Amino acid sequence: MTLSITHRRTLVIAACGYILWQMTGQANHYLAPARLYIWLGGLLVAFAGLRLPAQEGFNACFLIGLLVDAGSPVPFGTHAFLFGIAQLVLVRLRHRFAADETMVAVTVALLTNLALLLVLAFFRLGNAPDASSTGLRLLMDLVISQSVLALLGPWYFALQLRALEYAGAGLRLEAAEPI
Repeated sequence: MTLSITHRRTLVIAACGYILWQMTGQANHYLAPARLYIWLGGLLVAFAGLRLPAQEGFNACFLIGLLVDAGSPVPFGTHAFLFGIAQLVLVRLRHRFAADETMVAVTVALLTNLALLLVLAFFRLGNAPDASSTGLRLLMDLVISQSVLALLGPWYFALQLRALEYAGAGLRLEAAEPI
């Protein structure tokens, strides 16, 4: 039994997201003594929102969100919901961008990361005992996260493209298939 191209794309993008999330978790482990945190949710969503067909991208983002939720101290489904919404917004807006360009994709990932982090921060600040110090910490985390995202973005997009090609589910296959 072989998987269809649609299912392979979904699984490949989700696997790449899982790899990035594990690498981020390892980096956060080493940054914990300095009380710093990296969050790359926008990078997990950007490729699927800009390059994949809508349903495939939504499935991949939702699955990545469930994987992130499994290890996060938020109600289960929070990241899956937010990643799914972010992907749908990107699908609606992607015709306005040169989605194939790496720098455009990185910029979209930065903006998506900012939006997602602000939404999550909104929920966190409500429960914080000292909102001002928590706000400063979140601001520092945002600066570090955006810097890391800008550096890792081109590599991560290339990783996803190459992984799709290795899985036999490249994005150019649909254009080459007869209707």
